[in-house]
Amino acid sequence: MTYALLVTAIVIWGWTFVASKVCLETMSPLQLVASRFLIGAPALYIVARLRRVPFGYLELARPIGLGAVVFSAHFLLQTSALELTSATNTGWIVALSPLTIAVLASLVLKEPIPPAMRLGLVVATFGIVLLVSRGELGSFDWLSSLGDWLALVSTLTWAMYTIVTRDLSRARDPVVVVLAMTLPLAAAALVLPWVLDGWTPLATLSADAIGALVFLGLGGVALAQWFWQVGVAKLGAAKAGLFLYLEPLATTALAVPFLGEPFGAVAAFGGMIVLAGVFVAQRKC
Repeated sequence: MTYALLVTAIVIWGWTFVASKVCLETMSPLQLVASRFLIGAPALYIVARLRRVPFGYLELARPIGLGAVVFSAHFLLQTSALELTSATNTGWIVALSPLTIAVLASLVLKEPIPPAMRLGLVVATFGIVLLVSRGELGSFDWLSSLGDWLALVSTLTWAMYTIVTRDLSRARDPVVVVLAMTLPLAAAALVLPWVLDGWTPLATLSADAIGALVFLGLGGVALAQWFWQVGVAKLGAAKAGLFLYLEPLATTALAVPFLGEPFGAVAAFGGMIVLAGVFVAQRKC
């Protein structure tokens, strides 16, 4: 069940890159991030109330506050990256997150990295490099744009967020932990976009953009974040992080037909290597 929740979360997140590209045609990155959390936070609150989860997290204010700051930085970085580069490129670059998570979890949380997981990380990372270099392993032209660099930095912020919140989700209900992270963002969203760059009138958004925005809020923020925290709490940060290697596959599967982004033989071969790495790491851990 935990594996199914993680796969669902990763597929949703893979599709959020495509949905974000649709919204960014008429919205700024700040407006988009703010709108996502204004939709997602109330949904999480409703879920928490329906499940009768107790609140009262004042003793955890410091780690929750730190998590919320990192959470905010991550979404702003990633959304800004999507404005400057393709959804497919972003998806493959952020797939380096498992490596970052595994290293940080080992250093900070003392989570072990078994030999099989190390092998899986190496194999899957090679697949990612093959994909983003388009088969030219000696070339790093794929990191030539600011958008690509922002996407790369977002892998570090996501690793930090995963490390900070692992013990929170083990000590408290994951849905309330995610709600606690999103509430400061939702509160700021009521003010910052208006003060800094105004709001794009809802009436000017296309039907596709509105649908994408709802998906980003309910799916990308509420549902996927909840499922992710459940997975991290039960499997640990490093092992749950391996599932992120599946994210670019979900992105590519939607970005190619919907946005017309390219996908060739090298990308297909690299994707197979990524899947093989994930299989090795999960099979023998």
